[in-house]
Amino acid sequence: MKQTIIPKDLAKQDWFKSLTDDCDAIITESVFNSRWALVEGYHLLGKRLVEESDKLEITALVKEVALTINKSERTLFYAVQFVRKYPDLDKVPEGKNITWVKIITNYLGDGKKKELEGDHKHEWLTTTTCKICGKTR
Repeated sequence: MKQTIIPKDLAKQDWFKSLTDDCDAIITESVFNSRWALVEGYHLLGKRLVEESDKLEITALVKEVALTINKSERTLFYAVQFVRKYPDLDKVPEGKNITWVKIITNYLGDGKKKELEGDHKHEWLTTTTCKICGKTR
């Protein structure tokens, strides 16, 4: 097996410095893009669920969708909370430096039904049931 000799001044050579800078930038940009894509995806998921909440109250809708697509209710509740709290992605705290984990940890509730029933203007589907949270009056 041939042994490669690495020059001691390799890190000082322009071509090598350029290569390592490019590699670092590629990784940084790829990580950033993947994190932001996840945030956008959960926002879109929440938006889609809210769009259909006029057909079935949101808590029941989330439960049935979660069962059907084999995802946790909590994940879907977080997505609904997210789109309700930040309908415009440009208004998300920390801008594009945010991650989905940071959103859940720092800006959303605990992903339970009570969070969906919280601070919102009720939209009454019938004279007695809110189409957003299912609360009756």
